[in-house]
Amino acid sequence: MSEPLLEARDLRVHFPLGRGRVVRAVEGVDLTVRRGETLGLVGESGCGKSTLGRALLRLERATEGSVHAFGADVTHARGAALEPLRRRAAMVFQDPYASLNPRRSVGQSVAEPLDIHRAGDRAARQAKVAALLERVGLSADVAQRRPHSFSGGQLQRVGIARALALDPDVVVADEPVSALDVSVQAGIINLLMDLQAERGLSFLFVAHDLKVVELISHRVAVMYLGRVVELAPAAALFAEPRHPYTRALLAAAPVPDPRRRAPETPLIGELPSPLSPPPGCAFHPRCPLAEPRCRAARPPLVADAEGHATACHLVPVGNIRGPAGLEG
Repeated sequence: MSEPLLEARDLRVHFPLGRGRVVRAVEGVDLTVRRGETLGLVGESGCGKSTLGRALLRLERATEGSVHAFGADVTHARGAALEPLRRRAAMVFQDPYASLNPRRSVGQSVAEPLDIHRAGDRAARQAKVAALLERVGLSADVAQRRPHSFSGGQLQRVGIARALALDPDVVVADEPVSALDVSVQAGIINLLMDLQAERGLSFLFVAHDLKVVELISHRVAVMYLGRVVELAPAAALFAEPRHPYTRALLAAAPVPDPRRRAPETPLIGELPSPLSPPPGCAFHPRCPLAEPRCRAARPPLVADAEGHATACHLVPVGNIRGPAGLEG
């Protein structure tokens, strides 16, 4: 089994709103990003995907549970204790326009991690910026231009270059292609896959486009209302989804072949509010298969011998080996 780089252990991230109200964005998640893999993280908007990714990089604080990075517990780390994480992990943000300072040139933005960590002298940093821009498909000459003169796809390439500045081991990519035209998405996805092959990068790839996730991921975790409800190798999950929510997501995805029909009824209803999640299995109000026990008790996430984990009372799992996530 490959080396774990980022781990969430029973991680909870809550946001108090006052008057006793709390948004439970992440609620008891166990998850591991391994060396050299792409772990896809999918689910509807508002399910907690982005918050989980940010918490793994300590951009959001854990309310309970723990975050481990490169073998060290960084849940409560501050200042210099976070430097190894900041050097070895990076993030590509969803909105390429909002993630770059409009008053700074793109070269200055790419160089910022190098400046903060004092990586080499000024000449070495400028050379590194030029090489990074060229590697992501841009000319080194664009370093002096400001973000407003670029397209969305070009700005996302700048964001990827900035994420690579310190030669990280793992990158959290938060919806990196959702704001881009379909014609541009393929170029960004191919770039990420090429960089992984070249550098041995690991990715936590947060997305809602299941076709993109299927293409790029080694494993896939499905989130619903702050919890992981299914976790499996990508080929197994797309060939044999087990959780009713996963099956509904796949059924709702567009089918490009007009001769094919979705095998099941698409997902209906709205995601419940994380301010007042339903008792038991949070999916039971929308699940056509729900039974009384689904309303009474939350099913644990357990894995079979092949590493296919499901949190559902209705899914028999043979050869269960215990709680899933850290080894799954």
